[in-house]
Amino acid sequence: MIRLLLLSAFAVGFSATAAAQESDDARRDATLADIRAMVEGAEGDTALVVAVTDRDRMLMVASHGLADVDRRIPAAPDTRFAIGSISKSFTAVALMQMADDGRFDPDAPIARYLPDFRVRSDFAPITGGALMSHTSGLPNYLAHVASMRFLVTALQDFEPRYAPGAHFWYSNSGYQLLGYAAEAVDKAPFPLILQRRILDPLGMASTAPQIDDRLRRKMATSYARAPNGDLVVAPWFEHLAADGAIVSTAPDMTAYARMLLTRGNSPQRRILSERAFARLITPVRDDYGFGFDIGERGQMLFHTGSIMGFQAYFAVHLQQGLGIVILGNGPADRTLRERIVARLFNIAPHQLPDLQWRGTEGFAGRFVGRGGRALLFRRGPSGDLLVDDGGGTLMLARIAREAWGAHLTPAGPRAFLFFRDASGAVSEVVEGDATYARENAALSADPPTGYRPLVGRYAAHGEEGPSVRIYARGAQLTMSYADSSLAMPLVEDGPGRFRFETPIYAPEWLQFDTVVEGKAERLVLNGVPLYRIDLP
Repeated sequence: MIRLLLLSAFAVGFSATAAAQESDDARRDATLADIRAMVEGAEGDTALVVAVTDRDRMLMVASHGLADVDRRIPAAPDTRFAIGSISKSFTAVALMQMADDGRFDPDAPIARYLPDFRVRSDFAPITGGALMSHTSGLPNYLAHVASMRFLVTALQDFEPRYAPGAHFWYSNSGYQLLGYAAEAVDKAPFPLILQRRILDPLGMASTAPQIDDRLRRKMATSYARAPNGDLVVAPWFEHLAADGAIVSTAPDMTAYARMLLTRGNSPQRRILSERAFARLITPVRDDYGFGFDIGERGQMLFHTGSIMGFQAYFAVHLQQGLGIVILGNGPADRTLRERIVARLFNIAPHQLPDLQWRGTEGFAGRFVGRGGRALLFRRGPSGDLLVDDGGGTLMLARIAREAWGAHLTPAGPRAFLFFRDASGAVSEVVEGDATYARENAALSADPPTGYRPLVGRYAAHGEEGPSVRIYARGAQLTMSYADSSLAMPLVEDGPGRFRFETPIYAPEWLQFDTVVEGKAERLVLNGVPLYRIDLP
């Protein structure tokens, strides 16, 4: 009788376990079906490839859109994309492998491995760990020496504003230094280090460790948003540095995800020790570890990537045992990405800023500046934006998401930058050093007269630029990148020198010089020379 009861209890328990497993499988199948539907139903022509994996195998891969819009080549699971800054985690993994070997110490000054690296600082030396966690105090990116070892020398005149570890400031330059340090340790070119240490052991045969001209026709064509909102082919450039040069496919990236989900293991051999893996995923500051953002109470590792028009996202959830790769070759639909990630991991999507491209009607209105000078913006008969400024009517072209301009006028190029209030309505317009408020609204203070020679457009030649606009919004000198409407207020930091107002510790700096006929002709941005150009 007791035996029968035990057998009956066992059968009931087994049945309950099997039912629970069936329920889990059904929920997972429903989740994957929902994600596939979101991918395949995405809007737009550009490519989107999404793959999901658990600890053992890839569970699904779905694709949408075109790898090449002009040639109508559809995206497929084996389509190659640049993954941008997701490459940083590969750099961190390779260096922590060297730490396992006893050949790299993340707590040692990086100058131990790069003796020619020196910055002007009274603080403690910058360590490899500070570089890997973006807490070194170095500036973000020096476009004129990216992928060039001269970066080490270019930083010798830089003076950090804070001690290593004190603040988080994202630095591509820092990760490029880490690549050169890895070369010094392993005595090999950095791309070959990645190939030998990570790509080959994980069987990532479709992944390339650098972006070079050999791959140009073997990758998806990348696209960017033109100032008027049209889709155009993004600039191509070779990139070899350790901050973001990997090219991969969604299935290959799931192999990398499985290594992380098994805490550094792989079918062939262990990639990282448990100790090194734990250090990799331990947040240092602002929920960033070594090469990863850390979320969900330490259980989720994720990173975005963006380069040359390519957009990528990568995440693994250690507790759930799931990972996802999202690769694209055009402007990212971040709302869709958040929906996909939230559905997979059953988490709340992030609240995203409003990046909507509005029609001309949203910019219409009358705005008044000092002395009663007014600008009247109105929608033209063909849907264009027109401006009347008392001296005539100009037809404007869109030059950024929240900016319009006129290229050829008797007064030279003109740029109008629009700013919105909390309700989303345009409340101010800025042209050069003049601010205009919507009619009947209060005006902010005038800028110092010394700012007038500084306003304008500055650019560096080359595929990566950068190109910026300098203007005075009210009493404050402000900068925005030419392809962005994000305003970065500046404060003076010496004669002709400025820094970002917030955060106060930001290492970025600007220096204006060479004033000719009342206009500064050069702007040095973090050591990168930019020159005045007659564009709005």
